[in-house]
Amino acid sequence: MSVPYPEVIAGPELSTRFPDTALVSGYLDAGSPAGDLIYLGFGETWTQAAPGLMAALAELPRHSHGYVISQYGLPRLQRTLRSYIPMTHRLPEDVQAGRDYEVAAIGGGTRNAMFDFARLLRADPGYGPAVGRIPVAVAPMPGWDYAGVLEPLGYRMRYLRLRADGGPEPGDLAELLGDVAADPAEQAALIVINAQHNPTGANWPADTVRDMVRQALSAGAAILLDDAYYGVHDPRLTPTSALRVLLEEMATAPPEARRRWLAVRSLGKQFHCNGWGIGAMTAHPQTLDALVNTLQFQRSFASAIPLQEAMATWLTDEESQHYLDDLGREYSRKRAVVRDVLTSEHGYPQDAFQLGEFAPYARMQVPPAWQGKPDAVREFREECLRRTGVLVGVDRWSTGADEETAWFRLFLGPPLPVIAEALTRLAKAGYRWT
Repeated sequence: MSVPYPEVIAGPELSTRFPDTALVSGYLDAGSPAGDLIYLGFGETWTQAAPGLMAALAELPRHSHGYVISQYGLPRLQRTLRSYIPMTHRLPEDVQAGRDYEVAAIGGGTRNAMFDFARLLRADPGYGPAVGRIPVAVAPMPGWDYAGVLEPLGYRMRYLRLRADGGPEPGDLAELLGDVAADPAEQAALIVINAQHNPTGANWPADTVRDMVRQALSAGAAILLDDAYYGVHDPRLTPTSALRVLLEEMATAPPEARRRWLAVRSLGKQFHCNGWGIGAMTAHPQTLDALVNTLQFQRSFASAIPLQEAMATWLTDEESQHYLDDLGREYSRKRAVVRDVLTSEHGYPQDAFQLGEFAPYARMQVPPAWQGKPDAVREFREECLRRTGVLVGVDRWSTGADEETAWFRLFLGPPLPVIAEALTRLAKAGYRWT
């Protein structure tokens, strides 16, 4: 199924800061000279929402179109998630909902939930850093756009550089937190843990997550668990449950520290329905109370109720797990094909690309001919689009210093024939390693 790009991407007459908008519009306005646009730079397909989930939208109770007087989301979905989260994250039996944690449905995207949590840390003296000190947030790099959420709230970003395999280097977090502690103007405020790492696809071991949690507690920092791709993996694999590890550590943490954490999980990424903005957030009951009944209420009632109703129906249907298992197996097949094509047709050495197992991206270094250029990734993306009709994604290994290796990414969500066509076009146009 082709993507109706003009229906989902703003036209050039509108102001936007999303750089791909101008690239897509320019290519389409030129008549798609190198063939139909293949957009692999963004984690979205637009055409592959789970069929059973879409079918659930066809039969909605009348009350789902009105306000829901519960900031925790549609009560039916909240109850479903209250069972779904501890089951899928394999929480210990001695951890109790309502005492150690509580769950709410997200109806406006996990980004909003992160933003509200960051606001809470800044607004409530019981959560945030000392008055007058700059709150520092530590996030993995490469990684998701945590800076876009946190910097507008006054956080200073520090990045935990990852190894080539996508995992944190032992000792690096301790060193980074030591640097923050040594600066009288700063204070460690938030540590981001993304155990199924986006975009490398690495699965951080439980011991790594436990060490990060303990260091955050020692530094007095809050913890954000970003479980965006927790449910997206081959069914033969077992993801590290960062939420389980955190709750185990919270059992012996100081009372005030037990409230300073939030876990978010995207359901849109599981079921190819990102535009729904449906997910789950889990936190200490007092923290979740403050998030949904104070900060969220400042801007909105619970929203997207018809979509929450459909999601509740879908999650209680055993077909939803079958869909996830099939999706995970499909990603494994795609990775195998991409690995073979990159090595056999594109001449890529093994250490110049990453496929991982727990995120739907292929990461590749731009070919040597582009390395060292002042803006290698931008130039490479624009030239690829113009000559092949394939728009690849922006991806930098660290903070983007020009002297460092430049990377790009391909989203593996579209059907395999689309991905294969994109790789073939790139190879024919000379965008190979050698």
